Amino acid sequence: MVPPWEQVSEPTTYESRTRWPIVHLPVMLNGLHVGYLWAGTDEVSAGFVRRNQYLTEAISTPLVWNRRLRESFAQGLPAREAIRQWIGRPEDPVGGGVPAGAREEVLESRRALARLANPDEEESPLDSLVYGELPDGTPLDRSEGWGALTVELPPFYDMTTEGPVRYLPLTGSGVTLGYLWAGVTGNAALFEPRADAGAFGADALSAWILRLRDLYGQDVPASEILNRCRALPADPAAGTVPPGTAVQEAPTLDDLRRRAAVHEQSLPLSRSPRPEDVEVWTRPGLEPGEREAVLRYLRDAPIVLDNDRLVPDELDRTRPRVVPHTYHTDGTWVWQGGVPYQLEQRDIAPEDGLLQHIRSRGYQLPPADPAIVERGKHALRMRRILVPPPS
Repeated sequence: MVPPWEQVSEPTTYESRTRWPIVHLPVMLNGLHVGYLWAGTDEVSAGFVRRNQYLTEAISTPLVWNRRLRESFAQGLPAREAIRQWIGRPEDPVGGGVPAGAREEVLESRRALARLANPDEEESPLDSLVYGELPDGTPLDRSEGWGALTVELPPFYDMTTEGPVRYLPLTGSGVTLGYLWAGVTGNAALFEPRADAGAFGADALSAWILRLRDLYGQDVPASEILNRCRALPADPAAGTVPPGTAVQEAPTLDDLRRRAAVHEQSLPLSRSPRPEDVEVWTRPGLEPGEREAVLRYLRDAPIVLDNDRLVPDELDRTRPRVVPHTYHTDGTWVWQGGVPYQLEQRDIAPEDGLLQHIRSRGYQLPPADPAIVERGKHALRMRRILVPPPS
């Protein structure tokens, strides 16, 4: 017989806190927006948040929604389905209702919803316990991490600027790694890696941060950075300025960043949806016909890399390893096996850039060509996902 102090009772309703993004619906009562019905994208958390300006008018409203959620939990409904079922149902005289036509909105956290519902209320340090955290942000459940680290950076140049910027391209490993830039005014300077330089661009950023830190320590103003760059010793990670390259200028730092985001040297990679990415949960669903066409395209594309194993479903912690650990390509994009998996399992569409590309091709893959697979392999090598054997 299990002692009473070791007995664990089965839950009777959804969890009241989550560290995943949430969706929410408005709750109206007699024409007043009295609160929000919410559900975690983890499908195991849900609840009701009252707008405290209507405390008197909706004093018993939470009781109604708590009861309804307990009933839905007992029926085995996933959390989001448990709240969606109330859209357009008649108002309860105490609990109110969710208006017909109400649309789910996504927020990054349960705490963000509390701020939305009651923006004028100051949060007590102890309120963090409601969201599963200690006051310093450390998760109560240590399996979810040990809290945010506090990092104090050493003195450095300003890393952003509002005005125009001058820049030089840096090359290395056979590609343009990115752009070393300095603000025309102020004391801003940094390196902007090209997205299509993959891991080589990231290495260059690390190298330039160290170099710029040294220059800052020598009181070199940002206006002299580009000239100093040419005189610095060659470095395989930081790259070099091609001979004869003139300093160029962009109207804003954002313009330079857009240039750095273009994929010309390798293919863009679409990774499997991650639960902490709010954008994933805001993607509109696809109509059944298009869904099948997109799914067929994603699945039938050539496999660039097959790790011959399954990995966990990041969007459902209770499931075993079921997601194919593969990479596919059509010669223009590369995507992980979790992209078609999540479309099939949860109707989560591919990211917009990949989806628009598939639409532009009329949902038809290009003819088989070894060059297509090689372009995909090159993209994975650029990211060091596909590593060549030692020579």
